[in-house]
Amino acid sequence: MSGFLCITNLREVLKISKIKNKIVIMGLGKISKEICLNIIKKGSVAYGFTSNRERTYVLRNIGVKIFDIGSFDAVIQNADSLVITAPPDKTGCPIISKHKKSIAHSGVSWIGYVSSTGVYGDYKGKVVNEKSILKSDASSSLSRLKAENIIKNFSLKSNKSLCIFRLSGIYGFERNIILQILNDKFVPIYKRNHFFNRIHEADIGRIIGSCAVSRNLEGIINLSDNKPASQIEVAQYAYKLLGKKIPKILNYEEVYKQLSPIRRSFWENSRKIDNSLLKNTFGKMIYPTYKEGLLDIHTSYLNNSSFKF
Repeated sequence: MSGFLCITNLREVLKISKIKNKIVIMGLGKISKEICLNIIKKGSVAYGFTSNRERTYVLRNIGVKIFDIGSFDAVIQNADSLVITAPPDKTGCPIISKHKKSIAHSGVSWIGYVSSTGVYGDYKGKVVNEKSILKSDASSSLSRLKAENIIKNFSLKSNKSLCIFRLSGIYGFERNIILQILNDKFVPIYKRNHFFNRIHEADIGRIIGSCAVSRNLEGIINLSDNKPASQIEVAQYAYKLLGKKIPKILNYEEVYKQLSPIRRSFWENSRKIDNSLLKNTFGKMIYPTYKEGLLDIHTSYLNNSSFKF
């Protein structure tokens, strides 16, 4: 297939088998670039599949070995770690459902699965940690939970170590509230006692990349920043950075009927994520709160002539 590295012959497989710390990433989405960068920085090799040609170009430029999906069995056979960022489907986890035999009999000893803190559900603004009861009834979160359980069962049966990373709201250079404001796509909404956490892509990449290389973390860990906050608190800070006045704030009760089911689900779930395990394990975050993250993003935009304020 044009545009892809096809690893199908014995010579290529033998070449792969001689490389230490071979890590396969399935689901090369927006956070995968940061994960791969951290894997490569540590002297390991990142392999992945994507059908997106633009993403193929970007990832190849940072050193990721892109392979054709038909070469998966050959690549995974000699891999040390597998990171699954692909979203769930009707089967739960599409990677496990399609490739469980080849993964089970491969050299992979550690699996990392990217899930969501959405599985905790609504805690009315109270604090939750990795041991909290999972109360979500949202279809997207239930799909995540189904995938988690499938991967847990698979890892036990195949004797693979497993770490489940539950991510809070992801933001970074290409997706954030500042971009929404600049593109006139942000609507300030207020709902009493509504809180949620965030996590910068750079912190995601550092943590998951490190774990994929070391293969020494098992269990469940929340990837969240230190400061749960309301949407309005974050919006006020973003508008201040931009030197703009925040527009009229709408009450959730006024607009909820106009929101999509996914957006409504977001607003109907409020929780504060305890990230003590993350901090105790990995130390200080690159972006401990949304303030450091948005400030850095804003500074980057100011230094980029293509952005107009």
